[in-house]
Amino acid sequence: MSYHRPAMLLAAALLASQAQALSTPRLSSGLPWGDQVSRDLSLQVAVEPLDHALIGPFRERDRVAFRFRVSEVGSDVPLPGLRPAAWMAPLPAGENVDPGACVAEGPRLPLREEAEGTYEAVTRLGRPGRYEVAFFLGSPRLVHCFEVEVLPAG
Repeated sequence: MSYHRPAMLLAAALLASQAQALSTPRLSSGLPWGDQVSRDLSLQVAVEPLDHALIGPFRERDRVAFRFRVSEVGSDVPLPGLRPAAWMAPLPAGENVDPGACVAEGPRLPLREEAEGTYEAVTRLGRPGRYEVAFFLGSPRLVHCFEVEVLPAG
């Protein structure tokens, strides 16, 4: 898979109430989708810099777009008009994303529907470190968490 920058490490995915799902890399619709989480719904995740000329890992103060595409499994029909939430919070040193605890909210990302079934949050990355990013949809229930590493500007 080709990325402009290493985007994320998949830590865990949770679907329905407690069922754990598998995630596999996938390219779709011309976007560099990084994960696909499937059960009753499909969630595709992409993280990319807004300055496409940048190469290498994410750095503090980079502006990035988090994109989440929700569709029906098998038909790839997008699900517009949903009200998902997303947030990003620093991970304490030595900790990884905990799939059972990833529903604890952190600072919200400003999520909007960019295209039918594709929800986007644009943000400027903060201080260096590892961050947990969570996507949450209440009905139908869908939760997905992953890590993003931010290096010092340089």
